[in-house]
Amino acid sequence: MIEVEGKPFFAAADALTILHQIEGALAYLDTIGTRAEDAAYKRVRLTLTSAFRELHNKMHRAGVMHDHTHATDHPEHH
Repeated sequence: MIEVEGKPFFAAADALTILHQIEGALAYLDTIGTRAEDAAYKRVRLTLTSAFRELHNKMHRAGVMHDHTHATDHPEHH
């Protein structure tokens, strides 16, 4: 990828793939991943959750439609 001046640095298909990867990482962390000490677990979970929300909101602003899981559903899609 290259950044072109004046063009947004955003690809909808890539964003959706990354969003799914973040969801998978969160699911792994919360279910089968070895639980780290509480502070480390919370720090990693917050980092992933923040990245998810930032990308998710960016997708909405760009008009990129995507499916929501039960955990990520929100009223704006109904």
